[in-house]
Amino acid sequence: MKLSLLKMMFPALLGLWLCGAGNFLYGQTRPKPKMEKIRLAKVSHVDFECANPCFREIEEKFSSIASNAVDVVNWPNRNGDYSPKASFKIMYSDSYLYIRYQVEETELRATFPADSGARPWTDDCMELFILPDEETGVYYNIEMNCIGRGIVGYGPSKQGREHFEKDRMDRILRFSSLGTEAFGTRIASDNEPFKWSMIIAVPLDLILQGKEVSALKGRTARGNVFKCGDDMQHRHYLTWNPVGTERPDYHRPEFFGYFEFE
Repeated sequence: MKLSLLKMMFPALLGLWLCGAGNFLYGQTRPKPKMEKIRLAKVSHVDFECANPCFREIEEKFSSIASNAVDVVNWPNRNGDYSPKASFKIMYSDSYLYIRYQVEETELRATFPADSGARPWTDDCMELFILPDEETGVYYNIEMNCIGRGIVGYGPSKQGREHFEKDRMDRILRFSSLGTEAFGTRIASDNEPFKWSMIIAVPLDLILQGKEVSALKGRTARGNVFKCGDDMQHRHYLTWNPVGTERPDYHRPEFFGYFEFE
């Protein structure tokens, strides 16, 4: 009887042991996934026919919006002792989804001067993943390096994603405090961190798949925000909402948090 009981329990015991061994091998205990929630305030339209004046106007609107930390270390063995401070604010209007990033860190990297051919995740990069409508299952990954050059992909999964072509990318507005010229790598002297910010304005019609903007009011979307830099001297992976995977993987909608549109 005892032998029979052990045989029945063996698969479960083996599973528990393997889970523990996995955490030991990876040198980490993954954070328990949770679902953060943000309320997106609706703001009045910003006139983008101007240059710097409209940037200042957006900054003023962001001044009353709550900041959210991008500080979850899901994979400590991949981050080392590098600990940049990153946060974001997000809001929307009748025409645009706006996200503002604020970062403090001791290393910068910007090697892609244009969207064409860009691999922003290898540079100093901030990323917004958003699933506007769970019924379609299509989520967008809006990835920009620290000078606002990058890609937008879309699809229901990591495989087979499509990407915005030049015409649609050109409609996405970007304002970076670091300018628009690629500069390679910069290392802070005396560990005094660089401080930079970037605003991305995405036309809502690009991500609503034909639905009216008014349909957002009162709705809840899913998403996550990430900080990374695969080819930086200090590779790192930070998230807003925890991701419960063994290795870095941002294409996991099941770990998206919630964006509530007021």
